[in-house]
Amino acid sequence: MKDHFEYNTLLTRQKFKELGFLRTKGMCCIPGCREHADDAHHIMDRKLWKDSGYYLSNCAPVCYRHHMDCEKGVWSPYQVMKFAGIDIKYLQKPDSLDWLTDEEYKELFINEQINKWGK
Repeated sequence: MKDHFEYNTLLTRQKFKELGFLRTKGMCCIPGCREHADDAHHIMDRKLWKDSGYYLSNCAPVCYRHHMDCEKGVWSPYQVMKFAGIDIKYLQKPDSLDWLTDEEYKELFINEQINKWGK
């Protein structure tokens, strides 16, 4: 993906999956996995956004096995974001966490002190 791509533009569910898979060439983004991606995982739960969070900056293509691991919190959202090849400069704060400043959110995210559900 080119650096100028709109990572924080709201996408349709189909475009979310399509562009996420394009970014990882259709492969699961978890290091060491050689499986094809089956799902477009929301790094931060889509329910944290009023508009469902279909942003490329929130998309991690994963195989079925690793999707369950992502949902269970085996890796932090920050780790999953890095695995998916998304630069931290594209980090977008979910609507439901608007009580945090952008800097507070970024600090919690990078320091792995926030989980997929915003807790």
